Amino acid sequence: MFVGKIEARAYSRSTEVEDRVIAAVLNLFPEDLREEVPIVATRTEGQSGDTILVIAAVIEKRVACERMLKELARRLPTDSRQLILDTLDQRLDEDCTLFLRIDKQAAYLGRIETPSGPDVISLRVHLRDYPKCNRDEAIQMLEEILHPEVE
Repeated sequence: MFVGKIEARAYSRSTEVEDRVIAAVLNLFPEDLREEVPIVATRTEGQSGDTILVIAAVIEKRVACERMLKELARRLPTDSRQLILDTLDQRLDEDCTLFLRIDKQAAYLGRIETPSGPDVISLRVHLRDYPKCNRDEAIQMLEEILHPEVE
């Protein structure tokens, strides 16, 4: 079992500074990988006719993905890690994709936290195994990575 791809996506509304949203997304990645992370910005229109910029970043190198997931877990506060562990069954789909939401403002400030509001960066962590990913094994692997450290 391994991490095959990690996707991060955030919305930059017309009231936000695009560069700050891009910085928030990049802050999720380990510092030495940030220059290698491709950022794709797509303009779209919101329901009320306002312009929204969708900021997306994807990494697909196995070693970088696994390192990023471990780094995210390490940077999460213990209570956030516990919240994710408590809801892991709902966050992991049948294709072994883990869905996480990170507070966008906290990420901009260099912190990794679960959100208290709707302003988030969405993460999709794609776990792989051959011939097919086993969900129970994926949960076990994630529990080992996310288990809060004894303080």
